Amino acid sequence: MNRPEDNDPLDALLREQNPHIDDDGFTGRVVAALPRRRRIWLWSNILLGLTAVGSALAIHWLPWENLSVPDLSALLSLNPQVLLPWLLVLSVTASLTWAIMAAAQWED
Repeated sequence: MNRPEDNDPLDALLREQNPHIDDDGFTGRVVAALPRRRRIWLWSNILLGLTAVGSALAIHWLPWENLSVPDLSALLSLNPQVLLPWLLVLSVTASLTWAIMAAAQWED
């Protein structure tokens, strides 16, 4: 087997702690070619506004009078008159919560 060189130039480059690598302007050209930044804050505010509208509509239109206290016997019997209003309320609440979380996690 051939013995590796003691002063391998690639090994020396890998061991250097120099954070700057000359790229002949490649990074600048890539950054210049990127599309303009979008206004993410605008889209997140639109989503939050639509979520507020959805919440108001949900409060107005959900079947609050049909909600009964779900007891274990009603849940086990799978009575649709008890389950359907609760499923509707839970699905709307989950959707609105998801929209709020998505708007809050958007980064600029």
